[in-house]
Amino acid sequence: MSVIKFLIDNWDFLLLIILAVSATVYFIFKGNKSVIMEMLVSLVTEAEKNFGSGTGVLKLATVIDAIYPKLPTVIKAFISDTTLTRWVEEALNIAKEKWRTNTNISAYIAENNMTASNDISTDEKSIE
Repeated sequence: MSVIKFLIDNWDFLLLIILAVSATVYFIFKGNKSVIMEMLVSLVTEAEKNFGSGTGVLKLATVIDAIYPKLPTVIKAFISDTTLTRWVEEALNIAKEKWRTNTNISAYIAENNMTASNDISTDEKSIE
């Protein structure tokens, strides 16, 4: 009963504290999202370079595995797997636009894909 009385007597102070904490988390979250998005674009590009097309699930898992340890603890506490997957998909859309418009990035990705294809065909020949 004393807890309820305390809550009723101090509801305005408790509401102020809840709002202050919420605002702090929101601004940390919002400020870090642009940095996280830049990191995700870079990781998505590296995943595309390393794994090539047709390996979406593997690339998604690799990007999430790489980004999660780098996230601030405050953000980790408030994002779900679904949100993180959505962010990776947003980063992929941004990255695809950059790949389309920047020939250096396209060449960077294609360079490794060609090397990987040659390595696979060389390995297949050595097996035969």
